[in-house]
Amino acid sequence: MDYREIVFELDGELGTIRLNRTAKLNAFTFRMLSEILDAFRVFEEGGVRAALLTGEGKAFSAGDDLGDMGGGDDPFVDMREYHHVLIKQVRGAGFPVVAALNGYTFGAAFDLALACDFRIAAESAELGDVRVNRAMNSMSGTSYWLPRMIGVARATEILLLGERIPAGKAYALGLVNQVVPDNELLETAQEFCQRLLELPTLALAANKNCINFGLENTLDDSLAHEAGKLVELFESEDWVEGIASFHEKRPPRYHGK
Repeated sequence: MDYREIVFELDGELGTIRLNRTAKLNAFTFRMLSEILDAFRVFEEGGVRAALLTGEGKAFSAGDDLGDMGGGDDPFVDMREYHHVLIKQVRGAGFPVVAALNGYTFGAAFDLALACDFRIAAESAELGDVRVNRAMNSMSGTSYWLPRMIGVARATEILLLGERIPAGKAYALGLVNQVVPDNELLETAQEFCQRLLELPTLALAANKNCINFGLENTLDDSLAHEAGKLVELFESEDWVEGIASFHEKRPPRYHGK
């Protein structure tokens, strides 16, 4: 695909997507969402073992570009075929996805960030679902994730008041995993991704799958699902390596197979 609104990079087993509409604070367009989706497909096919999302310039993303997205004949179809597919793609990816949040992360970009497995924020970053201020509600996952992540009371406050959340408060609430100085954000996120690359990718994917399953099912069903995933891992090269390295008293060398 001809990427015009993202910068797409493959560096060994690490895939990076940089949102790149800096004049519009990286606001989403249908084209940008299509490019992100295509990049994730390339990641899956290319054996990527970790992915990093960030924004060029002064923002991760200010959310949807309402000028670009306001003219569809059927808004529900547009949301389902772009936003919803992307959220499911990120959650279903067979590798961890890390969001490095610089500047603004609002609206639909907040949805995307919450769907990622890890979030690292710059000190100056601001997050939030500000759509209520434009007479809109969340549309691609925030109302699902927030109560599960931080509780109903805090989620209600964020969704109904539409306030911007500074990075420090976001960390205190549990919305982000780390807050770092602005000039250290990208380096910190890349180092974190390298840490993920040293871990057994299939086991990471299995744990991620079990988390997703557990959000929707009973304890009994979740126990059975976990057991099934573990049996699958017993067939992997990484499991053999994990056991061998334990007996040989050396660090494991995983290859995501």
